[in-house]
Amino acid sequence: MKAIRWRLIETLLAIRALLFVGSRYVCPCCGWKLRAFTHGGASLRTRHRGYCPRCNAKARHRRDWLLLQQKTNLFRDDLRLLHVSPKYSLLRQLKRMENVRYTAADLYPRPHMDIQMNLAAVPYRSETFDALICIHVLEHVKDDRHAIQELYRMLKPGGWAFVSVPIRFDQPTYEDPTITTPEGRRQAFGERSHHRIYGHDLAERLAGFGFEIQVFVGKDIDPQTMDRYGLLDDENVFLCKKVE
Repeated sequence: MKAIRWRLIETLLAIRALLFVGSRYVCPCCGWKLRAFTHGGASLRTRHRGYCPRCNAKARHRRDWLLLQQKTNLFRDDLRLLHVSPKYSLLRQLKRMENVRYTAADLYPRPHMDIQMNLAAVPYRSETFDALICIHVLEHVKDDRHAIQELYRMLKPGGWAFVSVPIRFDQPTYEDPTITTPEGRRQAFGERSHHRIYGHDLAERLAGFGFEIQVFVGKDIDPQTMDRYGLLDDENVFLCKKVE
């Protein structure tokens, strides 16, 4: 069933992509050259710096893929990689990489997942993975400190975790455990499933568990790269290394 679903998705995306062939942009995730981005899903409507019509990568994922290419050894070395709650646009590429032993994990039993897993109760032994990808996940986790501790524990010495969250650098992290209803969280944190708005102290929070941190700020992207790949400046990435 998974194989049939995969082939169906790929076929539909390939057909749609033909309608958007062009030279205005390039999607770094799949390499497709296109004239415009879409609204995502199965939409044929155009959207400024929206989703890639071939792989459904949104601007966030295109930014992430470029950083994974430029700032990690993901494309060079043999790695065991855990990807927490992956989006299809990244998953489809990572599963095909011969140098990567890839595990896709999610809280819910979604298609293409290898394991159903909660960051509050990780089933893996310490020092299992060479690399972890955790994109826009921690804001959904009630006890994010425990989740960060688990990310650190699962990594081998010298390994890295690629972490991004919605963040505001002009304020400290805002969280309030007394806000427990979905509607209350939406009003306080922007989405019904969010537990906080991260701020400039996130690097300190990550480093507190032993990580060595590099921060890549979206507003630092050069204009040529922004334009070529259809990026936005709101994806800020924390590359967290477990020092040997």
